[in-house]
Amino acid sequence: MANYSFWALGESHVSVSGGVSLDGITQGDGSHLVGETITLNSNAWEQISVRDRGGDTNFDDNDSNQRLAGSQTFDGTTFGNNTRIEAEYEFVLLDPSTGLTYRVISVNFNNSSPAYGTVEGLAFVDEFPPVGVPLTVISAQEGPTGGSAVDQSNIAAPPCFTPGTLIRVRGGQALVEDIQVGDLVKTLDHGFQPVRWVGCVTLTSTHLAANPSFHPVRIQKDAFGAGRPCRDLTVSPQHRVLLEGWRAELICGEPQVLAAAVHLVNDRSVRVVRPTGAVIYIHLQFDRHEIVDSEGLLSESLYAGPVALRGLPHDSRAELEALFPELTQGEAGIMARPVAQKQEVQAIQLVG
Repeated sequence: MANYSFWALGESHVSVSGGVSLDGITQGDGSHLVGETITLNSNAWEQISVRDRGGDTNFDDNDSNQRLAGSQTFDGTTFGNNTRIEAEYEFVLLDPSTGLTYRVISVNFNNSSPAYGTVEGLAFVDEFPPVGVPLTVISAQEGPTGGSAVDQSNIAAPPCFTPGTLIRVRGGQALVEDIQVGDLVKTLDHGFQPVRWVGCVTLTSTHLAANPSFHPVRIQKDAFGAGRPCRDLTVSPQHRVLLEGWRAELICGEPQVLAAAVHLVNDRSVRVVRPTGAVIYIHLQFDRHEIVDSEGLLSESLYAGPVALRGLPHDSRAELEALFPELTQGEAGIMARPVAQKQEVQAIQLVG
């Protein structure tokens, strides 16, 4: 048995051109969407909790083991505990203005007849497209069965540090829990930058027991070379660290990429922590997405993309957006480095 959760956008917040809907016609392969445009009309992302009786954490098509972990309401409709859920089809969106593409997974709750006849929402792999921009569907396929199943860790929560982490600041180092708004933190790309917002989330032991995908990841001292990190570093599973060098360029075509901590787990120098009590996660926000020195290991600040913000508690998100609305716009929404997917991170680690 495996429990995990991911974020998705309900179909009521999505517009499709040509009078077409997300729902399949005669089969659920998404082919009816190719050539149409899809526009996301809001950032009303919702969390879906899944129980997989087969024990894996891949969100896939035709997997009868994927069931809702408890009764849940999504896009205004309540679905009962144990309702089957699957990734009916996947497609690729192109933003004509930037040339960027986005991999999209359709979310199907099996409560209709035929079961594949409805798609209740969309989930996105790694990156989320902008809201309000018509995006062109350039390809679609049944699935993601056939070797491209999406691990839930690619559709997950915001990055954050845990208390006790030393961050490089003006004049030396400071514990992350002691850093305040206005403090100058050393960044890789822009020198010392002022912290614009600090957020804190506490996950209770009950919450963690029900959502193991939120368990922190511990990176052992010297896991990536001498002093990287200089002490054990514990972060949230989606907190990304910087991988660089010829291995990254060979696999990703980029000399530097960001990799989620959970994708680095090898059960030796990088392990998932099984907490016995509550876990505190701390977010550091700058004017833009930055790479900072955390215990000698380069890792990211909070990325102010729509899903990262949605992953914050309502009060924290409201505070951030009310005080600093510019932090969710412009350069704040641009990733400091490309993000490597799970398979790419694993390949980088295997290269000799």
